[in-house]
Amino acid sequence: MVDGWITAVVLIFGIAVALVGVFAYLRMFNRNETHHSPTDIPPPTPVKPAPAEEVVPAVKPPRES
Repeated sequence: MVDGWITAVVLIFGIAVALVGVFAYLRMFNRNETHHSPTDIPPPTPVKPAPAEEVVPAVKPPRES
């Protein structure tokens, strides 16, 4: 059977590794978020409407007699 002190050491080690991982992730996340400047992201370009074309029917109506 495993002694109590070994269990305590393993738990403390696991908690320490988890804290270091969270700290490293938060540093990386904050570094990526703070280095964006307004010039990094171009402003959205307005959508240009399609040129207005005259609608011509594909089939001509039959002539009336």
